[in-house]
Amino acid sequence: MVTLSYEERQRNESKRKGERAEDVARWYFRLNGFLSIPGFVVHLDKSRAHIARDGTPHFARTEADLMGVRFVGSREMINGRDIKDDPTLTALATGRDMQALFILVEVKAGICKMNGPWTSRDSRNMQRVIRRLGLARDEREVEDIASAMYTEGRYQDDFYTLQYICVGAEKSLELKTAFPKVIQIDWRDIGKFLAERLGAFPEKLPDGHVHEQWPEFGRKFGKWFVSKRPSDDVINKASEAVERYVRDGNLF
Repeated sequence: MVTLSYEERQRNESKRKGERAEDVARWYFRLNGFLSIPGFVVHLDKSRAHIARDGTPHFARTEADLMGVRFVGSREMINGRDIKDDPTLTALATGRDMQALFILVEVKAGICKMNGPWTSRDSRNMQRVIRRLGLARDEREVEDIASAMYTEGRYQDDFYTLQYICVGAEKSLELKTAFPKVIQIDWRDIGKFLAERLGAFPEKLPDGHVHEQWPEFGRKFGKWFVSKRPSDDVINKASEAVERYVRDGNLF
């Protein structure tokens, strides 16, 4: 039997917390109509690998925890009623000719934070993402969009919006000061949204096969919500439940 050191156990637990945080974020954006790619890897422009200090070759520059797109006409209906998505997100892309909202999401189990590879102009990672998303017609536009993202964490023209979003347990005042246009979403925001969504549309609650097809966090939160409602304090309780799930994998 292999006995792990305290440091190894801490690293493993931190990794599991991070994975659960990403589960929460993916479910939140999925319910808001985003088509997403988790763990989007940005590769080198050349085939030559970067050699790490330990001699290990690496072909990837960095990765985004989640990249997604929501088309502005996205709607979901149930029993003839429009389901309302989170206005924090829908307000990010407005305009007569606006077609889509692209998001680059960083997820943390702790305080919200932008990773260095996405703020370093010298790394040129943002340019690689912009080319893959197809937002620019030529390299001049690639550089213009990248400059806006490095400076503000947001780009918008008449047709598309590219928005950097940080998700975590707590919003960062330092990040808000440095990048006021970067959107920060914490567990309270997500818990409030989930509680209001399920409260307004009980048809979405556990009902057999459809619910069982949800991912693990979705199933667990649906069952938790059924066990707690009705309650005047359900929004606060929902936020606490999301935080518990990230911390130790249980909502109860």
